Amino acid sequence: MTRFLSTEWVSALGQALQDAGITTDGAPPLVIQQLVTHEDGTRSAYRIRLDSDGAEAVDGVAPDATVVYRQSYEVARGIAEGDLDAHVEFLMGRVVVSGDTKALMDYRETLELLHAALADLRAGTEF
Repeated sequence: MTRFLSTEWVSALGQALQDAGITTDGAPPLVIQQLVTHEDGTRSAYRIRLDSDGAEAVDGVAPDATVVYRQSYEVARGIAEGDLDAHVEFLMGRVVVSGDTKALMDYRETLELLHAALADLRAGTEF
């Protein structure tokens, strides 16, 4: 079991993405930045980059993020565990999205593949 948002978890996320072989099928790269604020005020940041060569996950902030998600740890955890719906949390204002949000619609099928590819990681995550 890997601890949610830890360096090991981000590495496992990257490995799961690589194993799934998800690409943008020749479309421009998509960089998804996740910013999570913990109850004590500290922050976790990681990014997922998808391009024609595959996908990777890396700790830190991306200078070239296509879209940025900001949320509390509680919300991020609930979404990751499947207890909360990301779309509902966005509508309720608990997930703030900035950047090129239209890109999310353009890559909808790719994002669905990404979600499915992470099922084993979710099952092996300690929250």
